Amino acid sequence: MAETALAKRCSRAEALCAIMLSQGCSALSIEVDDSISLGPWGGAGGNNWTHMANGYIKQIVIVHGLGIDSILFKNDNKGVVDYSKRFGGAGGTRTDKIEIDWPHEYLTTISGSCSNYTPNGAVVVRSPLIITNRTKYGPFGVETGTSFSLPMEGGVIVGFHGRSANFLDAIGVYVKPTSLALASSKHSPIVEAPSIEEDSNNIEITSVVKEVLPRGPGPWGGRGGKPWDDGVFSAIKQIYVCKGEDVIYSIQFEYHGRNQESVWSQKHGRSGGDTTNRIKLDFPTEFLICITGFHGPIDRNESFDSIRSLSFYTNKRKYGPFGDEIGIFFTSTLSKGKVVGFHGRSGVYLDAVGVHMEY
Repeated sequence: MAETALAKRCSRAEALCAIMLSQGCSALSIEVDDSISLGPWGGAGGNNWTHMANGYIKQIVIVHGLGIDSILFKNDNKGVVDYSKRFGGAGGTRTDKIEIDWPHEYLTTISGSCSNYTPNGAVVVRSPLIITNRTKYGPFGVETGTSFSLPMEGGVIVGFHGRSANFLDAIGVYVKPTSLALASSKHSPIVEAPSIEEDSNNIEITSVVKEVLPRGPGPWGGRGGKPWDDGVFSAIKQIYVCKGEDVIYSIQFEYHGRNQESVWSQKHGRSGGDTTNRIKLDFPTEFLICITGFHGPIDRNESFDSIRSLSFYTNKRKYGPFGDEIGIFFTSTLSKGKVVGFHGRSGVYLDAVGVHMEY
């Protein structure tokens, strides 16, 4: 499914940015309640199944031996507990239970491996690893075969799907942006982002209240280089992104100042790369509302994380991605506001980037 078609089906602005979670749109689809389906990973055998938590996932029960025989979920909806079906067969020599301390702990990502259970048998899930915002659980089973992973920031797993018969043949997840998934919890410090009005072509932002935060979201990326902060302006007019084979080398901005003057930032990062992309916004009617991207380690940067890819969303369109969508995904909070400045870290490359928001 094309990315633009997916975006039109999102009713929440953050879900629009979360499209970039996918490293291939063929493995992604928008589901109900703004969740995003990723995967499944594993074999093609068994029957399809889906489990969307009624409330939140409180416990995961994994039965395994040389592979994963079955998986089961326990949900809690305001004190009312229910269980999913058991997805898989009746075999297995060991049972492990993962207890989730919601709302302080929640599921964030999954990885594992899959291979043939017997030399001529079907491909099944052999070893999942469940990761929360607090810790890792597993791996369970036997780590062998082809590995899979879902590197991600800013999302919460709210359900699972896959295929199963005598074993757990394949597993995938349903993900929501963190602010949407945790908004219903009174313990959560994250407030649900307001929805935006959409038509078939543009995203319109209305009723902007001018309250500038002293420090915006982020920065996302690595800890290398030196910190920088451009400050806060009225708007962004131009962006220059210099990228190489596998990394963003530098970024530079033209801002519109509070006194109507044009202000150029320093070049954050160093000269290099093979392509320079210029983004010229249709100022003053077009303004920046969100950035997304990927960061990951670069061998020639002493294995420090650097920015690998960037995309920019305005109230009219999307620019990018610039660079390879490899590594860990990140997204700024998208709401009824606009980006009015940038901060981050840079040295030889653009190591990290964050935004200042005006609401």
